[in-house]
Amino acid sequence: MLVVGVVIVLVSAVDAMGQRRAAFGVMREAVVLAVLALAAAASSSAGAEVLPSPADEVEALLTIRAALRDPDNFLGSWVVTSSDDPCSWMWVTCSAEGLVSELELGNKNLSGRLSPAIGKLRQLQNLFLDHNAISGPIPDTIGGLPLLKKLDLSNNQFNGTIPHTLGDLKDLYYVKLSHNRLSGFIPEPLINSDSLFILDLSFNNLSGTVSEFRIKNVFLDGNPLLRYPSCGARCDSLNAQEEITVPSQDQRTHSQSFATSTKTVLFCMTITFVVVVFLAIVAAATRQWRRRHQIFADIDDKKDSEVFVGHVKRYTLKDIKEATNNFNPNNILGQGGFGIVYKAILHDGTIAAVKRLKEFVSAGEVQFYTEVEVISLVVHRNLLSLIGFCSEDNERLLVYPYMLNGTVSSKLQAYVSGRPALDWPRRKKIALGTARGLAYLHEQCDTKIIHRDIKASNILLDEFFEAIVADFGLVKLMGQGETHVFSAIRGTFGRIAPEYLMKGESSEKTDVFAYGLLLIELITGRKTLDVHDDDHPNGMVDWARELLEKDELSSFVDKRLQNNYNTAELKEMVQIALLCTMFSPAHRPRMSEIIRMLEGYGSVAERWEGLKDVPIPVPMPGASNFAPSPANYICDEDECNSVELEAVELSGPR
Repeated sequence: MLVVGVVIVLVSAVDAMGQRRAAFGVMREAVVLAVLALAAAASSSAGAEVLPSPADEVEALLTIRAALRDPDNFLGSWVVTSSDDPCSWMWVTCSAEGLVSELELGNKNLSGRLSPAIGKLRQLQNLFLDHNAISGPIPDTIGGLPLLKKLDLSNNQFNGTIPHTLGDLKDLYYVKLSHNRLSGFIPEPLINSDSLFILDLSFNNLSGTVSEFRIKNVFLDGNPLLRYPSCGARCDSLNAQEEITVPSQDQRTHSQSFATSTKTVLFCMTITFVVVVFLAIVAAATRQWRRRHQIFADIDDKKDSEVFVGHVKRYTLKDIKEATNNFNPNNILGQGGFGIVYKAILHDGTIAAVKRLKEFVSAGEVQFYTEVEVISLVVHRNLLSLIGFCSEDNERLLVYPYMLNGTVSSKLQAYVSGRPALDWPRRKKIALGTARGLAYLHEQCDTKIIHRDIKASNILLDEFFEAIVADFGLVKLMGQGETHVFSAIRGTFGRIAPEYLMKGESSEKTDVFAYGLLLIELITGRKTLDVHDDDHPNGMVDWARELLEKDELSSFVDKRLQNNYNTAELKEMVQIALLCTMFSPAHRPRMSEIIRMLEGYGSVAERWEGLKDVPIPVPMPGASNFAPSPANYICDEDECNSVELEAVELSGPR
């Protein structure tokens, strides 16, 4: 039935191709549908398997931990609790069914051996153990994981042979076993696999002769005993080892004829491939051009304000001036580094907020394009939506829903009927809502989005005090497979993660660091995170750690709350904030893990105990590190949405 279904899809595509004369687009749709059909069939067959219980997976993970050496106690949270829930353990990701789907143990200074118990994690899809010092053989049981997609065991000390069973995994498309001590032949199932996309076996001790792989992305450098004629310069010593024979005349004639035919076929295939790639590039570029120019096309000759682009409306400058009473200063809601926000009443009576970007600011122009493109694509209840925009002359304006309760920063200082506007339950709700919005950007968007300016003044509150993440002008996009990106340092001084300050390296963990500082804002209610105390060089984070160790957090919490808070919840929130602001990005949790902690499903205390004593790296003498200069920070933190900071040489991380 599956084959019939795929054939019907392809036949329909060919028929449509003749009718619509859109060969490339239809071909692509047909391939996508076919792949989806195959994936659905594979999922159905995998779904028939009896799933393991969480208790079975706990036992397997404990066995795996016991076989590894963990000097830095990265696996300290892998202990049996009353709930037996491995989903709350560090470096473990679970599926919707509550079963382990990913182990992210790369670069954790692990050694020892990988236990065959790994094969008991039957729902495991991704296994990352790269950049450790794990030795011994690769367990054959890995080849029995039916849903495995990504396997990265590179940069370890694995020895022995490659398990033959890996080539039998139908969902496996990424295998990286490079920089190990593997020996023996490459298993035939891997050589003949057509499901793999990347196979990296470079820098091992593999041997034997391989005629040809079915896939193209194969890396075999650094295997001097391996004979693979097609690898060319990457295996420079291989061709010299081949035995030279003199063919007969008939053999030469036959070989020449065959070679000629082969060259003809290869030439035709190459031309076809080039044409297809060219058409794909043109199509992608055209879509991008149309998307941007459709949004930002000149409409000076159009007087109708009812112009829509998708679900986003384009307003005229006249509309905005009428809505804001010609940008009346009395309508100002707030202002920041890139512009001023006005309260507006649209022609249909809707109350809105209009952000007016400053004129002739190139960074503001970039922010405008970024904010329109990103916010018009992401939809989540904890992310600010975009009603419309205006781009005329030198004006760049963004129209948002009006948030009745303003910003978290302003509400932390407000009182209602003699009580703080944000009581403890509301602060917890804000923390959870913000985490959910960031988790959507980091883990659920097809292209990962980094916000890069998380703080209380950029979190809005609707009429129900639901947290709404705003100000997307500094976002950075990360492609599939990217772990971080490099860029100029942007953001708010005092809230930028150390790796971003020193190296310009940002990732989703950069947002996690800033989120930890937001939690401290919610706990303390302070407008600034500096304590102006020489005894606490790291400011509020250092002070929080000290008070936590002394069990004196009552001195840390906002006095406005007057002891109206849950002591256990306060301790957990402080621990989460400290985990988020760890020096190393690898030690910080993901936003999805933070959500589980805030919801009470994560072992926060155990995780903190496992990491609290991890030392902060000390810079080498004479080493240069870079950070933004306070001298270039010309506006108050609570008044500025974001500033571009220059880098100056500092003595090193604190």
